[in-house]
Amino acid sequence: MDKIKQKIVTARTNKFWRNLFKNSFWAFLGDTGSSLIVLAVTVLLIHQIGDDSYGIIVLAETYMYIMDVIFNLQSWKSTIQYGQKALTNKKPQQLRSYVKLGAIVDVSTAIVGGALAVIVTPVVGMIFGWQPELIFCARIMSIEIFFHLSGTSTAILRIMDKFNLVAIQKIIASVIKIVSLLVLLCVMEEKNICNVAWVYCLSDILGNILLVVFAMTVYGKKYGIKNTIKAKIPNDSRKFVSFTIWSTIEGIADIPVSQLDVFIVSLLGNQSVAIFKVYKQIVNILRKVTSPIQQSIMPQFSELSAKRKQKEGYVIVIKIRNVILRVCLPISLLLGVTSPVWLNIIYGEAYATEWYSLLTFLIIQTFALSYTTIHPFYLSLGKPKSSALILVFANIVYAIIAYILIGEIGLMAMMVAYAVQCFTCVYLKVAGAKKTIAGLGESVE
Repeated sequence: MDKIKQKIVTARTNKFWRNLFKNSFWAFLGDTGSSLIVLAVTVLLIHQIGDDSYGIIVLAETYMYIMDVIFNLQSWKSTIQYGQKALTNKKPQQLRSYVKLGAIVDVSTAIVGGALAVIVTPVVGMIFGWQPELIFCARIMSIEIFFHLSGTSTAILRIMDKFNLVAIQKIIASVIKIVSLLVLLCVMEEKNICNVAWVYCLSDILGNILLVVFAMTVYGKKYGIKNTIKAKIPNDSRKFVSFTIWSTIEGIADIPVSQLDVFIVSLLGNQSVAIFKVYKQIVNILRKVTSPIQQSIMPQFSELSAKRKQKEGYVIVIKIRNVILRVCLPISLLLGVTSPVWLNIIYGEAYATEWYSLLTFLIIQTFALSYTTIHPFYLSLGKPKSSALILVFANIVYAIIAYILIGEIGLMAMMVAYAVQCFTCVYLKVAGAKKTIAGLGESVE
């Protein structure tokens, strides 16, 4: 009991832990609230339009996400990494320069990415043998990329400790989506899948615009929008852009796990895509426990790096790993073991028959999530290139294993591939972090 009290006191008095708990709470609230609504959307659509039609929506949305990741550079990590250091060193004009550069990257690559996604959809559809309905839905979804201007906005709200606004934006956007779908399904006489795609697209566009408005309002009051427009491009703009490019390559490398997996599963049929998508959403509920920590801790790791306290950062990674394992492993086992019952009740018999795949998925995800903070910590060490190359290697292995085994062992192939990917990625980053810290004259266990 005394140890618990001591930890509570430490959390309240230590600035690092106090900010981490506060920001993680808001990130958790936003992620969990929006995820539950998205899960409700999934249940609604499966019952209203069927597994096959929902599988089309999943594939169309996945195509949009893949094109967005490849062609729309992800500047938020760079803005946090460099912007947080500018704040730590009390250089507001330098922060304005980084925000300006980040915004330029966001706008220019969103236009390019959106245009390419819309133009090449028929070509991609022809290669994969898509039906016309899927091609049209994918083009509709791709329009959303033009409005993915939220990279710098997300970074601004995070380094200014406004995680509450990010949470509010996520929940509002999800509410808009489910309310719009309910209205559409009530007035729609025929189940037109393209109308569902339009609702997905327009509700997400409104959500992205809302995030930009929140960020510009908060940022403008303190640093001024006009002053930022007038700011010069930072002297180390090449490093900023290089960090952005490598962060984007890392995002591209993550496509096999985050997006391309549904295309591999589609070799088993649209129903398998729907089942796998549901499993991913269930597992992602677990991720909502740890994702807020990963989101909120990067600015703080960047601050520790600026103060040359890298060893302290690694110790924090290990402490968080131990806590997550103690909390999440029992939850994973409980969800997995009881899944044959509740999957059958909520989704149907087809979803319950693969329960052992879900249980395996949950256990592997628990290990991966226990090391959730190693990724932002590794980036804070100034290693975006190394981080990207590690993920490229791990995910190539993932894709090969999944493709080879999918016809032999079904959905379980995805779980085996994911286990190999997780262990490889975590081991290499932990080893790399220890080596970097040792190079600074310190050692860690």
